[in-house]
Amino acid sequence: MRGTFISVLSLLVVTFACTKGPLYLPDPEDVPSGSPIVTVIYDPGALGDMTYNDLIYEGVERAAVRYGLRTRQLSPRSQEEGMAYLSSILGELSSARDTTRHLLIVPGLSYEGYLRANNRRLEGNPRADLLLFESKDPFEGKGSTLHISLYGAMYEAGAVTPAFSDEVLVVAANPTDTGVADALAGFQAGFATNYVLPKDQKRLFLTYLSDEPGAGFTVDEATALDLMYSQPWSSSGTIVPICGGANAVFRRLSEFTTGYFQVMGIDRVIPSTSCPYAAVKHSDEAVEHCIGQWLSAEGLPKHQTLGLSDGYSEMVFCPADAGEMDQIDKLLPAQVREAIHKEALEKEAQYGK
Repeated sequence: MRGTFISVLSLLVVTFACTKGPLYLPDPEDVPSGSPIVTVIYDPGALGDMTYNDLIYEGVERAAVRYGLRTRQLSPRSQEEGMAYLSSILGELSSARDTTRHLLIVPGLSYEGYLRANNRRLEGNPRADLLLFESKDPFEGKGSTLHISLYGAMYEAGAVTPAFSDEVLVVAANPTDTGVADALAGFQAGFATNYVLPKDQKRLFLTYLSDEPGAGFTVDEATALDLMYSQPWSSSGTIVPICGGANAVFRRLSEFTTGYFQVMGIDRVIPSTSCPYAAVKHSDEAVEHCIGQWLSAEGLPKHQTLGLSDGYSEMVFCPADAGEMDQIDKLLPAQVREAIHKEALEKEAQYGK
């Protein structure tokens, strides 16, 4: 059964099911009525990004099938609608007196301030839990936090980038987002290494799509084109879009400039003639892992950071054909790739300490 989007006014009359769709309408034959419930509230407009948020959606659905859960995944159209969803669900969970277990998952940081001010409302319900993604700071009181770090994978990607291009434009969403900051720091550190070219033979340009927290994850084609062509390139360049769903725009535009721009994939591998490598964040596997922890006797830890060393992020080559892979092998022999990977693991372990 396909789900549909609903408005906040009808939220209170919608219950749960375990079927495909961005939001589920009830089907009593899907899962027993007493089964645990997982609710996900995304940032406004986040679903459909084909990367991080869509992967979380997929991971929640796999976990639902694996563990026999009921789910509801809410994709608000605005911040106000998202806050209304969140307020309603926190009220629902704080007053629930049944024996059903509930897990509320919030994948982005748009609602972090509200959650930290209201998470103690859940302390009266021992069967309700909260999981906030992409925060490094544990909750005071009830709730768990998870950070999936791209630092190590981006360090590795930065180190191999000069094999493809000696000039790079990094387009980052905003300077306050934790995940963006980690990915940017990793890429810059890797790009500065000398595995392929010395530092003075390559250039990195950096721009942010927004100065506002939570913003910069969408971009129109005109703005993207202006950014791509306004840099002082001396030759062809690589675009590194650390900007969530906006990276699809840069990837699409790069496909029309074959031989001049290529793009590095972020969060997941999406086949493209202009994207020979990617830093992948396995947010689907991470959310499935966390749901398993929640259902276990130990429960969710207060905080955990997962990354390259844990297998929840990685740098992968995705060449268009065998000839392109042969070229990669010539520029980056296996022993060089192994050395870069080892160093990336070491740098990830040191980062932030």
